[in-house]
Amino acid sequence: MPAISIPWWGQLEKRIFTRLKTKLNTALGSVFTDLFCTSSPMSKAASKFPTVYFRMIDWSETGNDLQNTDTNAVWATAQIDVISNTSKDDCETVIYQTINIMKSMRFSLIGMPTYTTSNNLYTGIVRFRRVIGQGDTI
Repeated sequence: MPAISIPWWGQLEKRIFTRLKTKLNTALGSVFTDLFCTSSPMSKAASKFPTVYFRMIDWSETGNDLQNTDTNAVWATAQIDVISNTSKDDCETVIYQTINIMKSMRFSLIGMPTYTTSNNLYTGIVRFRRVIGQGDTI
């Protein structure tokens, strides 16, 4: 069986998440020693807070070639949930740093962050979007 090659856009989520996680830990690791970044919706590990849950949603192609055989660019949308068990202020601190990092990767904010509280957990949700071309640097 031949090896399956992953298209360039198939590696974007991991690359964006890795950059976000690295920059968040550098910026906030000394303030939030238990900062936990994940791209997985489930974990069997003990909960750590604040938790940053990153995922890519609503992908679509753009800039196709005339034969529609190659994907030259994608509209990429990311959603980031920040969950804290201490305060809304801590949640906002992580959200604001997340916004700075995503904007440094040329993502645009889609609306302002939304916040909810349930079962003594504070959750902030923010979404970003940008076009990413095949040759773009993240």
